[in-house]
Amino acid sequence: MPRHLVIIGNSAAALSAVRAIRARGGAEQITIVSKEECHAYSPVLTTYYLRGAIPEQGLFICDAGYYLDRDLDCHFGVAAVELDAEAQTVLFDDGTKVGYDALLIASGASPKHLGGLDPEIAAEVCYLRTIEDARRIKELADRAKHIVVLGGGLVSLQVASAVARPDLQVTCVVASEQVLSQNVDAECAEIIRDHIESSANIDFLFGANVLHIGKADGGYRLSLDSGEALAADMLVAGKGVVPNIDFVDRGQIAVDRGVLVDDRLRAQVDNVFAAGDLAQGRNRVTGTVELVPNWINACEQGRIAGMNMVGADGAFPGSVAENITTLFGVPVASIGVTRAGRDGADLREVKYRDNERGIYRKLLFQADALVGAVLLRDIEDAGVLRSAIVSGANLGRLEKEVVAGSVGFAHTLHRCMFAKG
Repeated sequence: MPRHLVIIGNSAAALSAVRAIRARGGAEQITIVSKEECHAYSPVLTTYYLRGAIPEQGLFICDAGYYLDRDLDCHFGVAAVELDAEAQTVLFDDGTKVGYDALLIASGASPKHLGGLDPEIAAEVCYLRTIEDARRIKELADRAKHIVVLGGGLVSLQVASAVARPDLQVTCVVASEQVLSQNVDAECAEIIRDHIESSANIDFLFGANVLHIGKADGGYRLSLDSGEALAADMLVAGKGVVPNIDFVDRGQIAVDRGVLVDDRLRAQVDNVFAAGDLAQGRNRVTGTVELVPNWINACEQGRIAGMNMVGADGAFPGSVAENITTLFGVPVASIGVTRAGRDGADLREVKYRDNERGIYRKLLFQADALVGAVLLRDIEDAGVLRSAIVSGANLGRLEKEVVAGSVGFAHTLHRCMFAKG
């Protein structure tokens, strides 16, 4: 009988694993299980859908033919509830139990929900991760007058940017003292905030936390620890994500924040692999073991895990923190380490700023090796800088030329990356 491979998940990591498995030409039976009832789509594109840049159908990355062509046994709208790694079985919420010869956990992550709310209010807070989330935000935002967004990270700002319009007031309540605290430094964050406040009907309250949310006047009343009160008719929260691994038995499989994996994407138990937003492994730049959730990492992890599920010995070189997006018309990128002092690293920062054009660029070096970059507006060379970061390129000789911008960037970085001595 052919080996039975089970994949829990149906997004970047899962599909990459399927492609890698079938590329090796084996006759393995592949079962793919997803709690969502639709074909695979890109959560990254949901904000494009929110602002009307693409239709809903544009979110999808494959159709029914993808699964048929690869002879996949698909179970959509079914969630895993219990994994028994010793018996090599998975129990699903429809009561079925499936055995496996090899298992890939690629179930992704979900938004971190706000705690301490009345059940009625908790059910009305909007988050953005799935198509259903995007549909709900789009519907409610179209008739909202004042939205309070809890958080100042990427998701919060992407939602605010997507729904912004002149007659809609948006207030972002941010616990830290800056926007994008996990992605950019304070100087870059200040430029971004100034641009947002001057170009859209959006206010920020920094260093603020919500103490209570109650119903009032057909909407909501929020009490903050600053003593301020806010009224809103729609609530959106962007407070990070948590891996979808509630079905994993911590007594059988090692879990920290996510499922701990080695460089082969193996969990610390036989025949179980993990990839994507829940796989906690080595950061390629810092060497630390952490979750680095992004689409690029998920695709590559899924590919390596799929290969290794069918007998290869592929190694994943490590995750790279990377976010490239556009907020309120301004492109921003962060790659690798973005602030000196993080992870105890002794890093050197080199900055370039052009106030007239609103450009900010910062490179971070460990000795002369590039380990991180923060780019605002001038991000054309983000891909080349990423290559330099992951290759450990020695850029110290031409750091001023590189940090100043993308004119001649490819030639400059080529010379740096292949310089001798």
